[in-house]
Amino acid sequence: MRAEEIDLREYMRIVRRRLWLIILMVLACTTATAYFSYSTYVPLYSAQTKLYVNNAEALDPFSRGVMTIGQKSAGNGVIETYREIIRTPIIMDKVVDRYPQLDASTEELIRSVSVHALNNTSVMIISVINRSHERAVMMVNAITDVFVTELPKISPGHSAVLLTEAKLAANPDPVNEQHNTHIILAFFGSLIVSVGIAILLDVLDDRIKDEADVVRVLG
Repeated sequence: MRAEEIDLREYMRIVRRRLWLIILMVLACTTATAYFSYSTYVPLYSAQTKLYVNNAEALDPFSRGVMTIGQKSAGNGVIETYREIIRTPIIMDKVVDRYPQLDASTEELIRSVSVHALNNTSVMIISVINRSHERAVMMVNAITDVFVTELPKISPGHSAVLLTEAKLAANPDPVNEQHNTHIILAFFGSLIVSVGIAILLDVLDDRIKDEADVVRVLG
């Protein structure tokens, strides 16, 4: 126990002696990480619409009661088909033509849009993520409008009804909120590394620097 106390005091002495080095390294690493984290952060905003999709093969839950498991699976399969249809030039080219104010290419629209079913229902959600909340709202509404119009032409007997339109929010929250995780990790990581370097430098330094070194060398 006595040896452990001596070792602990020795480590504390090394830390105090090279405290300036530890503070400098921690400050430099943490500041650099914070600068990089905040300078590269780009907020992204999401906007979405909801559609009720209907097809000739699936049961209409509004008119004939509860759907069976098989009918739910069929409905989900149809939505997967719709998802692939939306993410093709046959829809996106028309969005570009009808909505030139978007100033978006077909490829950009395809990259930005995502489609999924709502909790195994026949309700389909179309989402768009963009750096601008206003642009995300405009894009998802445009894509939804074209899809609803073109679906019966592409697949007769299939239709989609708009349930919820995307609207502008006064203070939209980004979907990728800024976090300080990397800064905290950089602080503790640099602290551990700097203490280790300080101890290593002290071990490699065989010069007599103070009274404690004299006692340690001469006993």
